[in-house]
Amino acid sequence: MHHVPVTISREAARDLWRAYQKDRHWSQPIDREVMAAYQKLAQGKLVIRALESVATAGVDEQGLPKLALARADAKILRLTMHGDGSAVMNTGNGSRRTGVTPTMRFDFPAGTFPRASWRNAEAIVPMIPLHLRPKRALQSYTILFEADWRRAPPVDPFLLRRIGKGDLWWVAGIWDLSEVERAALAARL
Repeated sequence: MHHVPVTISREAARDLWRAYQKDRHWSQPIDREVMAAYQKLAQGKLVIRALESVATAGVDEQGLPKLALARADAKILRLTMHGDGSAVMNTGNGSRRTGVTPTMRFDFPAGTFPRASWRNAEAIVPMIPLHLRPKRALQSYTILFEADWRRAPPVDPFLLRRIGKGDLWWVAGIWDLSEVERAALAARL
Protein backbone atom coordinates (compact mmCIF):
# COMPACT_ATOMS: atom_id res chain seq x y z
CA MET A 1 0.00 0.00 0.00
CA HIS A 2 1.16 3.52 -0.73
CA HIS A 3 2.42 5.38 2.34
CA VAL A 4 4.77 8.28 3.06
CA PRO A 5 7.32 7.14 5.66
CA VAL A 6 9.39 9.43 7.84
CA THR A 7 12.91 8.44 6.86
CA ILE A 8 15.75 8.93 9.31
CA SER A 9 18.32 6.44 10.56
CA ARG A 10 17.87 4.87 13.97
CA GLU A 11 21.17 6.35 15.14
CA ALA A 12 20.28 9.87 14.01
CA ALA A 13 16.84 9.58 15.63
CA ARG A 14 18.42 8.39 18.88
CA ASP A 15 20.91 11.30 18.86
CA LEU A 16 18.15 13.83 18.19
CA TRP A 17 15.94 12.29 20.89
CA ARG A 18 18.83 12.61 23.39
CA ALA A 19 19.38 16.24 22.37
CA TYR A 20 15.70 16.98 23.04
CA GLN A 21 15.90 15.17 26.40
CA LYS A 22 18.61 17.56 27.65
CA ASP A 23 16.23 20.52 27.56
CA ARG A 24 12.90 18.79 28.10
CA HIS A 25 12.16 20.97 31.15
CA TRP A 26 11.55 23.87 28.75
CA SER A 27 9.62 21.82 26.23
CA GLN A 28 6.23 22.63 24.80
CA PRO A 29 3.61 20.19 23.45
CA ILE A 30 5.09 20.27 19.94
CA ASP A 31 8.49 19.35 21.36
CA ARG A 32 6.98 16.32 23.09
CA GLU A 33 5.45 15.24 19.76
CA VAL A 34 8.86 15.47 18.11
CA MET A 35 10.49 13.55 21.00
CA ALA A 36 7.86 10.81 20.78
CA ALA A 37 8.42 10.47 17.03
CA TYR A 38 12.21 10.34 17.48
CA GLN A 39 11.80 7.73 20.20
CA LYS A 40 9.68 5.47 17.95
CA LEU A 41 12.13 5.90 15.06
CA ALA A 42 15.11 5.14 17.35
CA GLN A 43 13.33 1.92 18.38
CA GLY A 44 13.11 0.93 14.72
CA LYS A 45 9.35 1.52 14.50
CA LEU A 46 7.71 2.73 11.30
CA VAL A 47 6.40 6.30 11.47
CA ILE A 48 4.40 7.62 8.52
CA ARG A 49 2.60 10.74 7.39
CA ALA A 50 -0.92 9.35 6.97
CA LEU A 51 -2.72 12.50 5.80
CA GLU A 52 -0.07 13.10 3.15
CA SER A 53 -0.28 9.41 2.17
CA VAL A 54 -4.01 9.78 1.45
CA ALA A 55 -3.44 12.99 -0.51
CA THR A 56 -0.53 11.66 -2.61
CA ALA A 57 -2.05 8.24 -3.35
CA GLY A 58 -4.43 9.92 -5.78
CA VAL A 59 -7.88 8.83 -6.87
CA ASP A 60 -9.38 5.70 -8.41
CA GLU A 61 -11.24 5.40 -11.72
CA GLN A 62 -14.38 6.83 -10.05
CA GLY A 63 -12.50 9.95 -8.93
CA LEU A 64 -12.59 8.92 -5.25
CA PRO A 65 -9.49 8.74 -2.99
CA LYS A 66 -7.58 5.46 -3.18
CA LEU A 67 -6.71 5.54 0.52
CA ALA A 68 -8.90 6.30 3.50
CA LEU A 69 -8.50 6.99 7.22
CA ALA A 70 -11.05 5.84 9.79
CA ARG A 71 -11.34 5.43 13.53
CA ALA A 72 -10.37 1.85 14.45
CA ASP A 73 -13.64 1.03 16.21
CA ALA A 74 -15.85 2.27 13.35
CA LYS A 75 -17.71 0.02 10.96
CA ILE A 76 -18.41 2.45 8.09
CA LEU A 77 -16.45 5.42 6.75
CA ARG A 78 -18.34 8.22 5.01
CA LEU A 79 -16.72 10.39 2.36
CA THR A 80 -17.92 13.72 1.04
CA MET A 81 -16.08 15.09 -2.01
CA HIS A 82 -16.50 18.75 -2.95
CA GLY A 83 -16.18 20.38 -6.35
CA ASP A 84 -13.07 22.33 -5.34
CA GLY A 85 -11.03 19.14 -4.71
CA SER A 86 -11.56 19.12 -0.95
CA ALA A 87 -12.93 16.15 0.95
CA VAL A 88 -14.15 15.08 4.38
CA MET A 89 -13.82 11.55 5.77
CA ASN A 90 -15.76 10.79 8.95
CA THR A 91 -17.04 7.89 11.01
CA GLY A 92 -20.04 7.57 13.28
CA ASN A 93 -22.74 10.12 13.90
CA GLY A 94 -21.21 11.78 16.95
CA SER A 95 -23.83 10.75 19.51
CA ARG A 96 -22.22 9.37 22.67
CA ARG A 97 -25.56 9.09 24.50
CA THR A 98 -27.01 6.65 21.97
CA GLY A 99 -23.94 4.41 22.10
CA VAL A 100 -23.02 5.06 18.48
CA THR A 101 -19.35 5.59 17.63
CA PRO A 102 -18.47 9.27 18.03
CA THR A 103 -17.23 11.05 14.95
CA MET A 104 -13.60 11.12 13.89
CA ARG A 105 -13.23 13.57 11.05
CA PHE A 106 -10.41 14.20 8.59
CA ASP A 107 -10.66 17.32 6.43
CA PHE A 108 -8.61 17.61 3.24
CA PRO A 109 -8.28 21.17 1.88
CA ALA A 110 -9.28 22.42 -1.56
CA GLY A 111 -7.02 21.17 -4.33
CA THR A 112 -6.03 17.97 -2.51
CA PHE A 113 -7.90 15.85 -5.06
CA PRO A 114 -8.80 16.61 -8.69
CA ARG A 115 -11.76 18.92 -9.12
CA ALA A 116 -14.97 17.02 -9.72
CA SER A 117 -18.63 17.22 -8.91
CA TRP A 118 -19.85 17.01 -5.33
CA ARG A 119 -20.51 13.40 -4.23
CA ASN A 120 -20.84 11.05 -1.27
CA ALA A 121 -19.52 7.52 -0.82
CA GLU A 122 -19.13 4.91 1.92
CA ALA A 123 -16.53 2.23 2.59
CA ILE A 124 -16.31 -0.63 5.07
CA VAL A 125 -13.65 -0.13 7.75
CA PRO A 126 -11.52 -3.29 8.06
CA MET A 127 -11.58 -5.37 11.21
CA ILE A 128 -8.41 -5.73 13.26
CA PRO A 129 -7.29 -9.34 13.87
CA LEU A 130 -7.26 -10.31 17.55
CA HIS A 131 -3.48 -10.71 17.71
CA LEU A 132 -3.03 -7.05 16.58
CA ARG A 133 -6.07 -5.52 18.27
CA PRO A 134 -5.15 -3.18 21.15
CA LYS A 135 -6.30 -4.45 24.53
CA ARG A 136 -7.77 -1.05 25.46
CA ALA A 137 -8.42 2.39 24.00
CA LEU A 138 -9.27 1.11 20.52
CA GLN A 139 -11.00 4.44 19.85
CA SER A 140 -7.63 6.21 19.97
CA TYR A 141 -6.30 4.19 17.01
CA THR A 142 -6.87 4.86 13.32
CA ILE A 143 -6.87 2.58 10.30
CA LEU A 144 -5.32 3.53 6.96
CA PHE A 145 -6.64 1.34 4.18
CA GLU A 146 -7.19 1.06 0.44
CA ALA A 147 -10.81 2.08 0.24
CA ASP A 148 -13.28 0.22 -1.93
CA TRP A 149 -16.09 2.77 -2.21
CA ARG A 150 -18.46 0.09 -3.54
CA ARG A 151 -18.62 -1.06 0.09
CA ALA A 152 -16.56 -4.19 -0.48
CA PRO A 153 -14.13 -5.32 2.24
CA PRO A 154 -10.60 -3.84 2.01
CA VAL A 155 -7.45 -5.93 1.72
CA ASP A 156 -4.26 -4.64 3.42
CA PRO A 157 -4.75 -2.03 6.18
CA PHE A 158 -2.37 -0.31 8.61
CA LEU A 159 -3.24 0.19 12.29
CA LEU A 160 -2.01 3.64 13.32
CA ARG A 161 -1.61 5.65 16.50
CA ARG A 162 -1.32 9.40 16.07
CA ILE A 163 1.66 11.13 17.65
CA GLY A 164 0.32 14.47 18.90
CA LYS A 165 -1.70 16.69 16.59
CA GLY A 166 0.56 16.77 13.52
CA ASP A 167 0.79 14.38 10.60
CA LEU A 168 3.01 11.86 12.42
CA TRP A 169 1.58 8.38 12.92
CA TRP A 170 3.18 5.30 14.48
CA VAL A 171 2.33 2.10 12.60
CA ALA A 172 1.20 -0.34 15.31
CA GLY A 173 0.34 -3.13 12.87
CA ILE A 174 0.13 -4.14 9.22
CA TRP A 175 -1.87 -7.12 7.99
CA ASP A 176 -3.68 -8.61 5.03
CA LEU A 177 -7.30 -9.54 5.55
CA SER A 178 -7.89 -13.23 4.90
CA GLU A 179 -10.76 -14.50 2.79
CA VAL A 180 -12.57 -15.51 6.01
CA GLU A 181 -12.21 -12.00 7.49
CA ARG A 182 -13.31 -10.42 4.21
CA ALA A 183 -16.37 -12.69 4.10
CA ALA A 184 -17.26 -11.76 7.69
CA LEU A 185 -16.95 -8.06 6.83
CA ALA A 186 -19.08 -8.51 3.71
CA ALA A 187 -21.88 -9.72 5.99
CA ARG A 188 -22.03 -6.18 7.44
CA LEU A 189 -23.58 -5.01 4.20
